[in-house]
Amino acid sequence: MATGDYFHDLDQLPQFPGIATKVLRVLSRDDTRVAEIAGLIRADAALSSELLRIVNSPLYGMTSRISSIQQALLFLGFDEIRRFVLAVSMKSFFRAAMRLDLLRGIWRHSLACAIVCEELSMACSAQEGRDDRAYTSGLLADIGRLGLFVLHPQEYSELLTSPAPDIDMLEQERMLLGVDHCEAGAWLAAKWRLPDEVQRVAATHHNRPDAPGFDLEKMGQVGVLLTGVLGFDVTPPQRVYTLQEIRALLPHAAQYRFDPDPVTMQARIADKLDAFD
Repeated sequence: MATGDYFHDLDQLPQFPGIATKVLRVLSRDDTRVAEIAGLIRADAALSSELLRIVNSPLYGMTSRISSIQQALLFLGFDEIRRFVLAVSMKSFFRAAMRLDLLRGIWRHSLACAIVCEELSMACSAQEGRDDRAYTSGLLADIGRLGLFVLHPQEYSELLTSPAPDIDMLEQERMLLGVDHCEAGAWLAAKWRLPDEVQRVAATHHNRPDAPGFDLEKMGQVGVLLTGVLGFDVTPPQRVYTLQEIRALLPHAAQYRFDPDPVTMQARIADKLDAFD
């Protein structure tokens, strides 16, 4: 693993948005009140306006306009708000560079991966319940790539647009920058005191998903593969998986619960991504 000076540039990135960590901390309590969350979100004008824009978008198909943060919270529920705050905070964090199409592609990949991981977590649950850790880990798995791009836009743009065909992308990153985006992501997640599972998924999301068992790390690995199969990849994969091969990586019972039509799933995810753009 790269050490020392290789992480010096990453240390120049600001702290992860405080509003996100505050909201996540409050939502983790059993006694959370809607008014408390509404107060936090109202204190951030950008977050408030984005919440109202998205909840009134065609994504939710509202018949009448929602005009208050408290209304939006009651309609969406705490789980959806947690996902929203994470996604919008992350997008805002990189907003200055988001005008670049390549960085926007990385962002859309991250959000698609979050949605995919959440759906995989539902398939892997006997009660078909969501695991919010899956969404969070999928969304933040590529923070290292986003960070490297923001710090080295020209070099990283050239790497993404003209990759060496026979060299693994992580190896190309190490050759160019001294650190790959998995190492960078794990380092940033630790610096920002993000949950342990985020640090692990950021570090291992490009590992081959052939380890025994099926934990959150392997879900992240499978989620990245499936995100690519659906057309939301950042760079062409060296090994192209089929949907059938990816389903075979899931626990046996989950394979029966997860058998989506890829065209329908791709369109549904694209609609969600467009709502956040």
